[in-house]
Amino acid sequence: MTPRGRAWVFGDDVSGDDGIIEFAIIRDGFGKEFDEDALRAMCFRRLRPEFPAAVQAGDIVVGGRNFAHHNHVEVSVAIRASGIAVVVVESCDSGFLRRALNVGLPVMICPGIQGAVRDGDVIAADPATGIVTLADGSTRQSKPFSPRMVQIWRAGGTIPLLVREFAERRAQSEETMP
Repeated sequence: MTPRGRAWVFGDDVSGDDGIIEFAIIRDGFGKEFDEDALRAMCFRRLRPEFPAAVQAGDIVVGGRNFAHHNHVEVSVAIRASGIAVVVVESCDSGFLRRALNVGLPVMICPGIQGAVRDGDVIAADPATGIVTLADGSTRQSKPFSPRMVQIWRAGGTIPLLVREFAERRAQSEETMP
C-alpha cells in the first residue's frame, strides 16, 4: 500500500515546537497523555492557518531542509492525528525520524523534493521502496525503510507492533504447553 495524496509544501527550517505545533500552549501537559484534538487543531496553523480545517486523511507533507527541528513527540502525534500519511523532507534530525516512526508516522528523506513538488500536487511516497512518485509521473529515490521500520510503520507504531508480537508469541507458547 503506497500512500498517495495531496501535497502540503513547507520550506526550510520549520520548527517543530514553534511552527508545527505551539509547544508553549501544551507544555503544562508535557509527559501526560496526548490531547490529539488539541494537537490536531494547532498543527501547522502558525504557518498555514487553513491547514487544520483543510487537511485530509492521506495527504502528504513535503518539507525543506532542517524540517521539524526542536521538536517533542507531540509534533509527530499532531501531524499523524491530522491524517498525514507520510512526511517527505529534504533533511531533518534523527530524533524527529525516530519519534515519528514510533507513533506510526513515516518520514522519508529525499534530497531535491522541495523543488520538485508544488503545493496541492498529488504525489505518492512509499517508505518501503523509498520511491516518491511526482505529479508528472517522474520519480525520486530516497533510502528505503529497513524491514523492521516497515513493520513498525504498517503496525501504526512501535507499541502496536510490540503488543501484536507479544500476543502472537504468547498464543504460540500456549499452543505448545501440555
